[in-house]
Amino acid sequence: MNSEKLKKLSQLNTIMLNDLSLQEALQEAGDLIKDIIEVDRVSIFIYHEKIGMLSSFRADNLGEFFLPDDKGIVGYVAKHKTIKVVKDTKKEPLFYDEVDKETGYNTKNLIAVPILDPENKVLGVVELINKKNGDFSPKEITIANLFARYISEPLNYLIKNNQIKNSD
Repeated sequence: MNSEKLKKLSQLNTIMLNDLSLQEALQEAGDLIKDIIEVDRVSIFIYHEKIGMLSSFRADNLGEFFLPDDKGIVGYVAKHKTIKVVKDTKKEPLFYDEVDKETGYNTKNLIAVPILDPENKVLGVVELINKKNGDFSPKEITIANLFARYISEPLNYLIKNNQIKNSD
């Protein structure tokens, strides 16, 4: 990892300590991690376990949408609390292509990481989509996992204070 990327990684703390709202800080943190790992998109989903759905909290240029938790990689990651790296979505049986069909976007590869609260309950999933050059490296997978851990506390705070709903 070059010094420019390390500098950006260190900026995560600055973003969270800024005068931004937590929602704005999470959006900015997503932009930063997008640059660090060099992906086209970063999506953050909130898990609504009671109704079996995930909703987009942050989805670059897509607005809010819902996914059933029994569909796709995001649903799999939420239910199994595991990281999933997909090198080629066309060869991945779990890939749910309905969002691509509706939006005209072409998801090629991704990392999906569960966002867990302190009791190991799933708050959501972060998804890093379309690596710009090559495959995801082990270091980038580690950074994606650290990012999910990093945003878990502010996300948990927003959910607990009803600023983001995760149960209906």
